[in-house]
Amino acid sequence: MQSQIQSWDKRVPSGFLPLDPQLFTPELAAQSTIIRYRPGLKAFPSFWAPLTARVALGHTILTPQSQIAWLPFAENDLLVRELLHALEARGYTVRTINQEHLERSPGTALPAFMEHETPALFLSVNFKGLDPFGLGFNILREAGVKTGIWLVDNPFNILPSIKSGFWKEVPLFVTDHTFITPLKRAGASEVTHLPLAACPELFSQPGPLPDHGNDLENKLVFVGRSEFPRKQKFFAGLKPPKAQMEQAVSMLSRGERPHFHWWHKQIPSRPWPGNEIRTVGIGAEVTGQRWKLDCLTAAGEETVIFGDDKWRQYSGITNDIRRFLDYYGALPAVYHAAGAILNITGMQLPAGLTQRHFDVWCAGGFLLTDANPGLTIFPDSLTTPITYKVTADIGPLFTTFQKNDSDKITLQDAWKKEIQEHHTYHNRLETLTQALGLP
Repeated sequence: MQSQIQSWDKRVPSGFLPLDPQLFTPELAAQSTIIRYRPGLKAFPSFWAPLTARVALGHTILTPQSQIAWLPFAENDLLVRELLHALEARGYTVRTINQEHLERSPGTALPAFMEHETPALFLSVNFKGLDPFGLGFNILREAGVKTGIWLVDNPFNILPSIKSGFWKEVPLFVTDHTFITPLKRAGASEVTHLPLAACPELFSQPGPLPDHGNDLENKLVFVGRSEFPRKQKFFAGLKPPKAQMEQAVSMLSRGERPHFHWWHKQIPSRPWPGNEIRTVGIGAEVTGQRWKLDCLTAAGEETVIFGDDKWRQYSGITNDIRRFLDYYGALPAVYHAAGAILNITGMQLPAGLTQRHFDVWCAGGFLLTDANPGLTIFPDSLTTPITYKVTADIGPLFTTFQKNDSDKITLQDAWKKEIQEHHTYHNRLETLTQALGLP
């Protein structure tokens, strides 16, 4: 600001003395009367957020830190129950806190909470519970709370909503390892691979099938939305270039994956700050949607889709379409009962796995999946038999296992053992807490 305002020093009242930010200690903050110019946080967040955090905690008497984890959430969020089970198993007392309150008023909400308890861990999924200017993160850091952000979706689709560079200082965890280098290139200081996982407490004991889950024993089943919520608003006014889109469709037919990184090469864009990177995201999104439609069309009309009514609007989709399933109630039972579950991976995460890669086996089901590079976290002996590269392979692959129960059962048992031993949320919390230096 000083460099942008002409004759800045002459505009400061003579009775004001400059103070080096490093001299603004917690002790000085606690004994001073402070007048804060609030727009400064938005104009220069990287400078003002650490100082404002010190102000926010200046008159707060923090309770001693204990083995408590705060988990911000929004209504109907997935992963909250899974992480709660895993954290409690590690000895943490877990507080689930509504994310909106923390994001709207971090300067008052966080100090008020910490007068009652100071957590050891603040675990955010996709920046939930953290305001975009970094005040919340700086308050947590000032209080000595370890903060981790688990980016379960495409990081570069999430970062445009962040208005300060504080994200570069927070330990980041990504479900897709191919984003580690791009994030570090963009300035991130610490990025760790943390794939999704299974929650045996929720999926290992399937309950009864729902009323609309009948006759699945010999059926190929797909469970999923036709598109993610508020997609049109997120990519408003954007379309992928025609020439690149035609090339992407041709690649799909050959079993190649025109994913997000491929699109980024076609449309070089700055990942942060700003929304420029969404011109890349729309290409990956439309390509992924095309891949999904191609796979479901090839799977045939006997394939059952549990999802929304918009599936009926797509040309070529003649499948048996049924209404949504309750994720924690009916989904494990459907996974267990189906002849096989079809997984179709989108193009936003080039090597990102879905919950199906873990939940289906945990529920005692059987999965067929497209050839995603993220499958390398599993043994080749397990992935090769269940993987298809082109849509024409889906039908024959399903028929193979319908005719050979012994091979199918052997694979199911091996997969379930692999998931339960190495790929649960307990395993993921082990990785996360070690990275953060926590017990």
